[in-house]
Amino acid sequence: MSKLSEKYKKNVSAKEAKAIQKAMDEQKQNRNRFKEVPAGTYHVEVDKLELGESSWGDPQISIWFKITEGEYKNNRIFYNGTFDDHFEHGINSTAILLADLLDDEDLTSAEIAVILGKFDDDQTVVNDFLADASEIVEELSYDLDYTTTYSKKTNSKGQPYVNHTYEILDVYEG
Repeated sequence: MSKLSEKYKKNVSAKEAKAIQKAMDEQKQNRNRFKEVPAGTYHVEVDKLELGESSWGDPQISIWFKITEGEYKNNRIFYNGTFDDHFEHGINSTAILLADLLDDEDLTSAEIAVILGKFDDDQTVVNDFLADASEIVEELSYDLDYTTTYSKKTNSKGQPYVNHTYEILDVYEG
């Protein structure tokens, strides 16, 4: 048994591992089931709104939009917004999108940006806000304009950087 296995395997029950393996197998089967969603306007629901971590280890907000009608029904559009406004989907862009999703005339995108900006000082405020926001958006559906642009700059593999924009056009109850 490896050192790593010895150290951590005692924390994993066979039942837990079996359940996770089943979920992973299902995920593998579904991996190619969905088509890539092209730019367009889609009727969507928010399937998931949560605080996560970027591939760099920084906090980010993940929003999964589930398409509810048309050719791409049941496919997902993913939004990941960081807490760093050096990126297109930084804290300000995320606050604008959240304000549009919440459709609350009494809470501006600037106020949401301030709430999100408190993450370094008080993660509880951000977690509570996102939990409350998640409950609200579960009751709504949206027309989402999803666009894709390609940068002239390329990554190390020679592929252009892809930028997505997200705009809520309409909000519907129920």
